[in-house]
Amino acid sequence: MRASDLLKPRPEGLYCPPGDFFIDPVRPVSRALITHGHSDHARSGHRSVLATQQTLDIMGLRYGEDFAETTQAATVGETIDINGVSVTFHPAGHVLGSAQIVVEHQGLRIVAS
Repeated sequence: MRASDLLKPRPEGLYCPPGDFFIDPVRPVSRALITHGHSDHARSGHRSVLATQQTLDIMGLRYGEDFAETTQAATVGETIDINGVSVTFHPAGHVLGSAQIVVEHQGLRIVAS
């Protein structure tokens, strides 16, 4: 597997084909993983959002509580399986709740921040 098989740019944003999710998409998508609450990374209109609780709180304040159909808070250091792809949120130190997202699949690891 090559890096471009795991994460690739699309018009909506950075897409993970095997996991069927986007990281910090610029357009509404089905499943979004958000690194932090700045408006150039966190946008409303997604069906499902996975982010740290602080980022979800910031998005709720910025866009209203209905900024996504469903939300899930990622605990820092916890690995979550999304369609066979492992994702882990690690502190980024950028702003409150910011995270680097480690994406792992079939022996390949990429960090998005």
